[in-house]
Amino acid sequence: MRGNFLFVRIFAIILVIFCLFSSCKTSPLPVDEPVSFLVFKDIEAENPDNLNLYFMLETEYAVPSDVLVKIDSWQVEINGKSARAGFSLEYPAPAAGVSSIPLKLDMDVAALTLAGLAPADDYEINLILGLDISRGRGESMQFEVSGLAEFPGVRPPVFSISSIAILKAELVNTGFRVGLSIDNPNPFPVDLSAFSYTLYGNRLLWADGAERNIIKVLGKSVLHGNIYLMMNFIGMKRDLLDQIIRLENVNYRFAGEAEVSTGVDYLPVFVSGFDLSGYSVVLDE
Repeated sequence: MRGNFLFVRIFAIILVIFCLFSSCKTSPLPVDEPVSFLVFKDIEAENPDNLNLYFMLETEYAVPSDVLVKIDSWQVEINGKSARAGFSLEYPAPAAGVSSIPLKLDMDVAALTLAGLAPADDYEINLILGLDISRGRGESMQFEVSGLAEFPGVRPPVFSISSIAILKAELVNTGFRVGLSIDNPNPFPVDLSAFSYTLYGNRLLWADGAERNIIKVLGKSVLHGNIYLMMNFIGMKRDLLDQIIRLENVNYRFAGEAEVSTGVDYLPVFVSGFDLSGYSVVLDE
């Protein structure tokens, strides 16, 4: 009896020593049921109206060779509200054993604006996926995963004409001053450079030009300024010159574009165009 007890003690001591030398490490049990999660990776844009959001759907499982992950359904919430239009989702065809699936979510800001969900100073885009994960032996499971993308919104500046005034009227050249307002709806400042424009009066080209200096517009503010043009009437009809000299109303069109710098990582620079038209009194100054 005593011999058996001694044997048990010796065996226990040997087991403890073995565990100490091997650090008693045990490998984690393989994951029997797959686990999926959705991660926001990046955002790209060429202009404020169309954004590309990139997500990665990751799935972890013990034996990837016989597992197939399919996206059965998807939906998007923007700033806590469901968006039924304004988004499209692209992803590759499902393949067995794939653990990482890239997804591209295209965001149409113009469509979201029509739906009353944009523009916004900041966006929270929640992508929700309905998944179907099946195995080679016919078993399948369904569940939802979601991933959140957070980023600032960028809006183009808004241009408007406040006045058109004659500075000097001659037989050949006439100087004009165009009063221009630039509204920056963003909470951050923007810089305008490479600012080019063309002025039409009564459907005829009057003048064009460009601003070489950088124009800074503070966040949530309106900048009022003037653009000076010199119109050359050589080759134009005499009645147009007479009309301008008489200070009659004029149908104008003022069009152009500006390079806008934002300081936002995903859209540091973009080109914003404008095309303004109306009926204006030409003032004499």
